[in-house]
Amino acid sequence: MKHVLRMLGIAAGFALASHAAMADSISPETFSATLGVGESITITKTVVISKEAPTSALVDVKFVADTTGSMGSIINQAKANATSIMGNVAGYGDAQFGASEYKDRGDTYVTKVNQALTSDTAAVQTGINTWVAGGGGDGPEANLIALKEQAEASDWRAGSHRFIVQFGDAPGHEGGLYYPTLNETIGALKDNNVKVLVVGTNAMNANCSDCTPDAAMTIATETGGSFNLFGSADIATLIQNAIGEAFDTYTNVALGLVGATPGGVEVSFDPVSYSGSWDRSEDRTFTFNMTLTGLMAGTYDFGVGAFVDGGQVALEKDYITVVGSVSEVPLPGALPMLLGAFGLRSAALRRRRRNLG
Repeated sequence: MKHVLRMLGIAAGFALASHAAMADSISPETFSATLGVGESITITKTVVISKEAPTSALVDVKFVADTTGSMGSIINQAKANATSIMGNVAGYGDAQFGASEYKDRGDTYVTKVNQALTSDTAAVQTGINTWVAGGGGDGPEANLIALKEQAEASDWRAGSHRFIVQFGDAPGHEGGLYYPTLNETIGALKDNNVKVLVVGTNAMNANCSDCTPDAAMTIATETGGSFNLFGSADIATLIQNAIGEAFDTYTNVALGLVGATPGGVEVSFDPVSYSGSWDRSEDRTFTFNMTLTGLMAGTYDFGVGAFVDGGQVALEKDYITVVGSVSEVPLPGALPMLLGAFGLRSAALRRRRRNLG
């Protein structure tokens, strides 16, 4: 048996919302139901992508700095403003931060993680405070090694909007025995849905014997990030604006399970996602049908997230109880057979009673 529940007043597909949403959202925010094994229920989930920047997004930001000898001014600005930067970014939702640095081959170390992703902003500030300008024998540095390593690191949270804020003032060595190529680096960033926001100087786009011209600009553009000239505004404002601009437009809206998959409940979404070209100049509403089917007796709770371009912007919870077992649910056509068998057994019992009497 299949139930279909609909929220009144919600149009199919997507339409502009008639009210100003304070944050991206899913409604209903929670849902609970009891199903028999093999039973299904379909409900409508409504996703509102709000006007202007989100306030409920899952956001991971890694600060990655060139800490070679010429970087003193930028490093000092980053240290002085790190706490303000993290406070600003936290306004977009559930934010975590990390810090790492790079120099070049021949230095004491090539790359170093100062603090893995964490919600402890004081720990991140402490990590950033360890940055010291020094080393870097030639012009280009280990930019691409650092970006590729951090793109492929295991500390990103599932479903997060992922940003690397790169501080630098020199291009990066490419290819050969020791460095990834520009295409390999961009591929790793895109495969892991990481946007690069560069805060640095135009020297990062210089050419050299093993550097591609405009490499930093290319990385920022190809990953959906931005190139921001150091000194054009205070560094905290630069980064806040760069992350805000990364949320300004979007091309995909989807629902998906968050956390552990409920093994006793099958969950499907129709449509799987919406694709288009939208901006946050106004609230927009997208509707999905979510079908739940009981597979195994038990109690299950799980999250359903709204995702914009692969990053989570809202979360709701579902609570499903499944009763009965597969053996208790007659297969199609089995009920008449069971009734027939019951009738034959009853007749036999009646004949036996008459014979005994």
